[in-house]
Amino acid sequence: MHRRHALWILMLCLAPLLVACGHPWKTSRQAVPNPFYGKGRFAVLPVTFHALEVGDVTEADWMAEKDDEQRLSWQEDKAAINQQFTEALSTHAASDDVIVVKATSAADAPFFIRSNVTFYEPGIFTGVFNMDTVLKATVQITDPAGRVLDEVLIEAKSPASLYNASSGGRARDAASQLGRLTAMYILHRARGED
Repeated sequence: MHRRHALWILMLCLAPLLVACGHPWKTSRQAVPNPFYGKGRFAVLPVTFHALEVGDVTEADWMAEKDDEQRLSWQEDKAAINQQFTEALSTHAASDDVIVVKATSAADAPFFIRSNVTFYEPGIFTGVFNMDTVLKATVQITDPAGRVLDEVLIEAKSPASLYNASSGGRARDAASQLGRLTAMYILHRARGED
């Protein structure tokens, strides 16, 4: 009886570790057979923000409460999110298996990476009450005509702290994480890993 009890306790302790062993993305569509295996050239398009929700409201409703300076700051944050995502993606995907270039024409690569940020929680840092910044994105890999081959959902968080107090800084950090996770997915598929 004691061995069985000990086994159950051990299984309960290990369960969170086993759950955490999965991929850091949620696959919603994946082409079969894998069209990316052994074909490592991808072109990345600028990040979009279609149908973006900010917290529990639409981006338009969120912007309606902002002044001109805050609206301009958000446009700068969106440009920085794109830059951080693209740089992290290109840097972390660079290997013998994969190269990622910025898309300029349909001839740039046989596959295109299209990312759309669908959710943004700016978070808050007050020293007493803190809330992390969260970015969620849908990442699609398409052919040059735009036909979706793979689609994954990725989420990144940046903790609010004294060292990362601004929501814009945390958004940039989360965007860099999104780029790194996208690179992991691209490498995973190009190498034919399960």
